[in-house]
Amino acid sequence: MVANSDREELRGLSLAVRFRRIPAWMALLVGTIVVGYLGTMALTIGLRGEQILVCAVLLAAVVWSDRTRDFFLRTLPLTFYGIIYDLTHLTEPLVQKLHVHVAEPYRFELSHFGLRTSSGTLTINQYFALHHWAWLDLVTGTAYLVFLYAALGFGFYLVWTGRGGPRRRLATGYTWAFLAMNVAGFATYYLYPAAPPWYVAQWGLGPANFAAQPSPAAAIRWDQLMGVHYFESFYGRSADIFGAIPSLHAAQPLLVFLFARHLGSRVLSWTTGLYYLLVCFSALYLQHHYLLDVLIGSTYALVAYAAERAIARWTAARSQRRETPPTSVRIHLFDPPRLVSK
Repeated sequence: MVANSDREELRGLSLAVRFRRIPAWMALLVGTIVVGYLGTMALTIGLRGEQILVCAVLLAAVVWSDRTRDFFLRTLPLTFYGIIYDLTHLTEPLVQKLHVHVAEPYRFELSHFGLRTSSGTLTINQYFALHHWAWLDLVTGTAYLVFLYAALGFGFYLVWTGRGGPRRRLATGYTWAFLAMNVAGFATYYLYPAAPPWYVAQWGLGPANFAAQPSPAAAIRWDQLMGVHYFESFYGRSADIFGAIPSLHAAQPLLVFLFARHLGSRVLSWTTGLYYLLVCFSALYLQHHYLLDVLIGSTYALVAYAAERAIARWTAARSQRRETPPTSVRIHLFDPPRLVSK
């Protein structure tokens, strides 16, 4: 923790002095990121205010102090996630040269997870298109609204509070697992582009219509209830209309739950676990994903978590090879041992 005298010294530093304290390699790194990202967007699809704001925050973190520079470095995976997603707008036209799977996911869903009703067999999405309620629109829409902010916020929280020891290693593991999982998901959108349920409901099972516009689907009902245009605006800028598989809506909160278990809080474990289930249900209810998409997305999270834990164990064993290994402890799903301290 920064001592009071150090804090007073930091407050008195001029901007010029703060700039001189930036390591040259870090200045080059952040300069490359900011100039490369903003330059690419300006020359292609244009700049938006939030892009400039993010880059301004990065520059401020690098300039301000040693601690904020450390925060900048350790949250780089989360920064790269946002930049990579934004850059997928440039690669979106490649999907038009690929075979988009429209009918296959729908028919698989219908045959394996279809619901028998008096009107015939329906997918879960079709059932909820016919049966929906305002209170559930509000709950599911709210869950969908915060899912990304919750995943990023959890990462920033781990990094800011994990200044050393096991918590620091856990934060590093989460941020890199988060990046790897999402990049794998983005890559899958091009390896197996798939239409979401709302697209099938609107355009049918024929060949992909590349003129189709992004849609908030049933989440528009949340906008109507609240008198805003959040989902309409958010999904209007979507770069992956045919990116239903895997469901990163399911993957991200599951990864949060898996890592949150290591913080030793039963309340946090239950909260994040139940939130993951709510988001999975919301993806079906709001017509954004099939159950198949949710299951595959969840698998991506499990694989990312398992890979990170394996790497963490290997790294710990290598660094503590001469020490007596700790007694193994069984980790219960919702009641983990208190392995991590601040």
